Amino acid sequence: MKEHMCRAGMLLVVVAFFATGCVTNPATQKRELSLISEDQEIALGKQAAPDFEKEFGGKVPNEALQQYVKSVGAKMATVSDRRMPYEYALLASDVPNAFALPAGKVYVTAGLMKMMTNERQLASVLGHETAHIAAKHSVAGIQRQMGAEVLVEIAGYAMGAQGENAAKVAQLATNMVNLKYSRNDEYEADKYGIEYMTRAGYNPWGMVELLTALNGLDQSKPGLLTEMFQTHPLTPKRIEEAQGIVQSEHPTANRAEVDAAAGQFLQMKALLK
Repeated sequence: MKEHMCRAGMLLVVVAFFATGCVTNPATQKRELSLISEDQEIALGKQAAPDFEKEFGGKVPNEALQQYVKSVGAKMATVSDRRMPYEYALLASDVPNAFALPAGKVYVTAGLMKMMTNERQLASVLGHETAHIAAKHSVAGIQRQMGAEVLVEIAGYAMGAQGENAAKVAQLATNMVNLKYSRNDEYEADKYGIEYMTRAGYNPWGMVELLTALNGLDQSKPGLLTEMFQTHPLTPKRIEEAQGIVQSEHPTANRAEVDAAAGQFLQMKALLK
């Protein structure tokens, strides 16, 4: 009984401490409870990033490719609704996927880049992942998986992780690898990703192109994209939603328009081994 009361008391303290942290989400403009500060969020991402990158083969050892991905990502960061220390990198894994970690760290795998045919498709992926960060989906997802009390504890460790505490923070990378977004999160990330890539000067139909290609490949080669679809659910409904957003919010965008940067993209993709 005493133990139960103690735990309940601790939870009340946590809730009371963070009750003043009700803030406006920079992307959705909705009021929501912020369980950790932005500084703690950034610390979490920085601490978990090295182990996370290692899990996917590390960064592709080609500076030209890395700079190219960074340059496209930087355009998304500039127009994002949330100012963060965004970083964009290409990971060596041949498993098609893309990720967004707290701290503004965005990754796309070589396997996913190999599936693309132009730069606006790359912009759509980086815009989508940037939107996850802008809308705080990454932190919300970790919170759902780990629980508020554990997340708050680890966030505290991340601010000055050493020794045993550093090891606890490192374990967070495993949770991030398996981080699953809700369908609502995916719809929102598509919506704001479309907005960001359009603000950056890209044809928003690139998002629909990529989603359609991924869906088609999953049907022709079942299992190839299993890992990606576990963390980023893809359904025909999601494709329809993205297409509807482009048609309603960007009616002048031409679906048949050729991507002027496709040639440069294909040159960069050819550097992948």
